[in-house]
Amino acid sequence: MADENEQQSACEAGRDEQHCKCRQRRAAAEAAAANASAAQQPAAHHCTCKHDGAAEAGDEQPKHCACKHDAEGHAISTEPHLGYVADLASLIEIQPESTVSRVVMREDGLRVVLFGFDKDQALSEHTAAMPVTIQVLEGKLRVGGEGREVELVPGGVVYLSARLPHTVYAVEPSKMLLSMFDNRG
Repeated sequence: MADENEQQSACEAGRDEQHCKCRQRRAAAEAAAANASAAQQPAAHHCTCKHDGAAEAGDEQPKHCACKHDAEGHAISTEPHLGYVADLASLIEIQPESTVSRVVMREDGLRVVLFGFDKDQALSEHTAAMPVTIQVLEGKLRVGGEGREVELVPGGVVYLSARLPHTVYAVEPSKMLLSMFDNRG
């Protein structure tokens, strides 16, 4: 389980596709879920957005949604709205001798991922295809990039531009918030 969580963490941290060992497994699982979901939904509705695509009063057919979808096929609302996640730190647990992650928000051009690192766990040098920020919710991390390292504690923030090789090391058990800004589309 820890190995799978590490692989998932590496993928969600933006490692190059050639290094992603779980992409094929995830794609197969998503395809199976999509097939099962398609069998349960009306043919006129093409996504599993929070709205159900139901017909409005007087309409005879369900409408296709006006949502945009991210690269993984998740619906992203294009309507103005306020996204909110309460008590982020409680949404992930630190696992012994592991690094774990969980996506907690997907919005237009933004994906927010929580990480839990046990002491001495790390993300080896990698790059992200998009700009990211890193914040510590609990604990202390050492973030390296561009030939320097910074110690990051709650209250601080690190910005990393797209394709900048960087590392993350847990000085102590830590919970990290990674915000990924996808301005490519």
